[in-house]
Amino acid sequence: MSNHIAAVRESDLRMAYVEARLAEIERTRRIYLAAEGGMPQRDIARAVHLSQASVHRLVARAKVLGVGGSVEEVVLQRYAGRISTDEMFRALGAAVVWRPRVVDPVDGVLPGSSEEDVEALLDGGFLTEAEVDQILDAHE
Repeated sequence: MSNHIAAVRESDLRMAYVEARLAEIERTRRIYLAAEGGMPQRDIARAVHLSQASVHRLVARAKVLGVGGSVEEVVLQRYAGRISTDEMFRALGAAVVWRPRVVDPVDGVLPGSSEEDVEALLDGGFLTEAEVDQILDAHE
């Protein structure tokens, strides 16, 4: 198997991950908004094929973390081609909530912070060193 074929497969796998993660973020957002809109968690659970307990945990976590664009979501949207690099930097500089370590009412202290998210996105190949420097410099 040539390196070129392996590289194409790795790229395809990375894109599959990005699409799945963005879908998961959107599903959590919709579950949260449905719950906040008064829909019973049992009905939500039935609609999304989850247990009521799983819906409860997702709603509780969304209440703490919010449902706005996270650093991860914005970077992955750019990677998927949904937004441009300029749009990514604008979103990261303005609308994105830059979060510190968070205490979740269900799971306790959640790992990570926005700065750690940026570093993980670099390690995952979704950002370059120069982009990381630009993002971190904007939030100092």
